[in-house]
Parts: sequence; structure tokens; C-alpha cells
Amino acid sequence: MAKESDHKEAKPKASQQGKEKPNEKEAFKEILSLDKELLPAKKESGKLAKKEKSFSYEKNAPYTESNIQWYLEEINKIPLLSREEEDELARRAAKGDKEAKNKLIVSNLRFVVQIAKKYQQFGIPLLDLINEGNMGLIKAAERFNPDKGYHFISYAVWWIRQAIILAINQKGSMIRIPVNRTIDLNKIEKVQKELQHKLGREPTLPEIAENLDISEKEIKWLQQLPMDTVSLDAPLGKDGNNTHMQIVEDIKSPSPENEYFKEELKQALEEILNELTENERKIIELRYGLNGQKPLSLTAAGEMFGLSKERVRQIEKKTLLKLQRYGEKKKLKEFLSE
Repeated sequence: MAKESDHKEAKPKASQQGKEKPNEKEAFKEILSLDKELLPAKKESGKLAKKEKSFSYEKNAPYTESNIQWYLEEINKIPLLSREEEDELARRAAKGDKEAKNKLIVSNLRFVVQIAKKYQQFGIPLLDLINEGNMGLIKAAERFNPDKGYHFISYAVWWIRQAIILAINQKGSMIRIPVNRTIDLNKIEKVQKELQHKLGREPTLPEIAENLDISEKEIKWLQQLPMDTVSLDAPLGKDGNNTHMQIVEDIKSPSPENEYFKEELKQALEEILNELTENERKIIELRYGLNGQKPLSLTAAGEMFGLSKERVRQIEKKTLLKLQRYGEKKKLKEFLSE
């Protein structure tokens, strides 16, 4: 990785900032999918420059500090769509019209930048966040249904955020749990090793919880947390007015477009559950607290059906495999990925 000083030397001089280097244009061909007719032509010496070839979206495409300004300028030149225009483009895109899909995407690229800027404090460069957000925008364009009554961007925000947050998780979040939680994790690890030595096998979650004053749910949550570089209470920025916890809360806070997904998820779940027998469905509903019911333990569910705890476990496992296969077949996994 180049040193910061090297990076600064590589930047063009102030007098050259307005010029667009050929290698930067080539790099951008892998970043955006801008149709020839959509990309505003650049003026050179009072004349319209020759339009660039169509770009293609490419994950992990190369970015540089010097071409980001060009990118922002270009996407801000693309006019926003009216509600009627976006609905028409969405319907055409759903029928396989690539040009319509492309226009729907590029007309909303500026919103990806706005969203990406909110997540700069997590150790991922803004350029990478924009790239990941663009992937979410593409997915939204592929799935959007204008008949649901939502504006496209209201729907797309969820996918953009999901793509960005997933990238933060995969590339290493800047979040670390507080000290008291670290102590809890050390206790869990200690008990886990003691039980493993005593039982001669890996202990189960209930066995670990039984030896600690911590619930199974909390143990599972703690074991899945990243242990990286900063505290949730650490201040952000020079003014120190915000913390990482506030950013996390912003990610988790409900937004208007989530109502759309709640309905979509409900429909997808209902579709899956309809594939089960009556008993299979009841067991899954009771075990996972579906339809407003309180989740039951294997023992409690078994008592309701006159079955042993082990038999309920077998039915549950078989049913979950059945649901998984059906969900994959119907491509419903996206609804459950966040």
C-alpha cells in the first residue's frame, strides 16, 4: 500500500485539476453503466467532446481521488425522473428493457452518494461505499414493482443501505463491544473450554447458558460480534458530538421504506409456510413465535402435540430443510438476508 506522502505526490497540480486523465476515464468504464445518450458530453475548447463509450458496472472497480469529483459532477447533470417516468421505466425494465433499467439506475446515482456519506466512519473509503451502494441500487432496479405505490428511491434506499452495511461487515467493521461485554465473552470462552474438557465434546448453547448468568440469546449475540478497533462510545470527528453508537442506531432505526419490506417479507414467509403440512406449520410457528405467538421451547412444543422433545427437534430440522430448499427455488433468500 502506498504511503500517504506518495499518494499526495501522485495528485495532479491545481492547474490540472480540471483536466480529465485518459486512464481515469478508462477506470470509470468499470464503475458506471451510463448509456451514450444519458452521459452528458464534456466541453473541450468550447466544443462538445466526443461521447464516451458505454460504461459497465463492475464490483470493486478502481477509483482514485482525482476522478471522484468528475463522477459527482457527471451524475448531478443527469436529470431526476418524474413519478410517471420512473414508473414507466420500471415496467419496461421488468419486461427486459435494458435501456429502461439503465436509465432508472443512473437517474438515481446521486442518492447513493448521499447515503454512502453517512457511513464513512466505519473504516471503508467513501469511494468503496459508493461502489457497494451502486450494487444495491442495481438490485433495487431489478426487483422494483411500481404497482406497490412506492417511489423508486424509497424502495431502493433499503437495498443501498443493505449493500453498504454488508460491505462494512465483510471488510471489517470499526465497532468493538464495550469492556463489560468483553468480560462476558471471556467468561463464555472459559466455561466453553471447561465443559468441552468435562464432556469430551463441544458443549451446546443451553449447556453453556446453564453455567452462566447469561441467556442463550445473549450468548449467541455476543459470539457473533466483531472484536475490532474502537469502542461504541468513542467520539466521531473533531467536535466529538457524535459516537459510533449513534451511527449504529441510525442503521438499525426503522425507515419508511421498511414498511414495504415488512409486507414483502410477510408475503414471502406465508408463501413458504403454505408448502408445509398442518403439523409442520404449527410446530414452526410455535418454535419461532410466528403470527404473534410467543416462541416455545422444544419441550413445551412437544407437550402441546404429545410428542417427545427429540421428535419435535427432528420435525423442526426436516421442516427447516424443506423451507430452505423452497426458498432457494423461489429466490426468496434476499428478504431474509438482513
